[in-house]
Amino acid sequence: MAKKPTYKELETQLKELKEGREEIFKQLLKKSFDMIVLLDSNGIQHYVSESCENILGFRPEELTDIPVIEKMIHPDDQEKTMLAFQDILENSANGGTQYRHLHKNGSWVYLEAFGTNQIDNPLIKSVILNVRDITERKKTEQLLKDNETRLKELNATKDRIFSILAHDLKSPFNSIFGFSNILADKIQKNNYHEIEKYAAIIQSSSKKTIDLLTSLIEWSRSQTGRNKFNPEYLELGSIINEVTDLFKDSASQKLITIFKDLPQNTPIFADKAMIGCVFRNLLSNALKFTHIGGEISIGVKQYETEIQVSIADNGVGMKKEAINNLFQIEKSYSTLGTQQEVGTGLGLLLCKEFIDMHNGKIWVESELGNGSIFNFTLPLK
Repeated sequence: MAKKPTYKELETQLKELKEGREEIFKQLLKKSFDMIVLLDSNGIQHYVSESCENILGFRPEELTDIPVIEKMIHPDDQEKTMLAFQDILENSANGGTQYRHLHKNGSWVYLEAFGTNQIDNPLIKSVILNVRDITERKKTEQLLKDNETRLKELNATKDRIFSILAHDLKSPFNSIFGFSNILADKIQKNNYHEIEKYAAIIQSSSKKTIDLLTSLIEWSRSQTGRNKFNPEYLELGSIINEVTDLFKDSASQKLITIFKDLPQNTPIFADKAMIGCVFRNLLSNALKFTHIGGEISIGVKQYETEIQVSIADNGVGMKKEAINNLFQIEKSYSTLGTQQEVGTGLGLLLCKEFIDMHNGKIWVESELGNGSIFNFTLPLK
């Protein structure tokens, strides 16, 4: 017959069993990737597991006996975190929330906490939080959102280009084809006056087609990241003069006067090709929508940290709705000029793209019937 253990032996066995279970519990907490936190009803942490050091860089004793919401949680997340904690307390429910917690290195770590109300449990008297680091998940979520936005933009770009290819590019080719047939007939009849007339029309249609293809190529390059950004120190006035010289004939045909108010020696740090493209598109746009005999003014103002360039015309102007859609690919705005000049809206999209690459801003001030002022800024280096 086995000998019955004595009271002292039983006491020793119970103590060893208790210590063993405590050691198991301790090791489970220590090895856990998650952080276990106990809070009292005032939101004071009185226990934080050792895994906090891996997640937040703090030792457990640095995070105990403090009001964690006020001291450690990002100001923008404190209100929702407090509401979630109060909901657990008042409804004796389980609940979870996400928030940013201060890391010891000064950065913010995204955490997800699930809480259980054990305040009324006499052995625990705490809210138990199971907390995990979700920073990488948040980064992935943001990356997916950014990619989704980018895909929508690319899809809008694709739809816009197909629309241009189907309509805007087809029209000038139809003109060239049709008038070339007429021209061939006039050549056979030796009607040189009519030959000159239709040759001029074909030349005009060809130029429009080339301009459109150039815009399409530049836009495509900007959307696929093939436009290399090569800034250098340039003199702004010389760029403006080069571009206005290109449009002398176009302005002369519509009897439009171009005024320039340019300070001497205005240095900029910019990509010459991109800024030249911006000026060409904005000046072309002003010429298109200015009436015969109208005026265009180009002005430059220099401020402490940036320069502002303005191209103003006294042409047809725009409605507010049109202004809001100018720089959006999915709603890009285009209308006929004062002499039925056609456009696609791609030029203004390119302007915004290139100004953004220079960390500048572009905007328009306009009123229907009272002309438009296109402004853009470039930071000074």
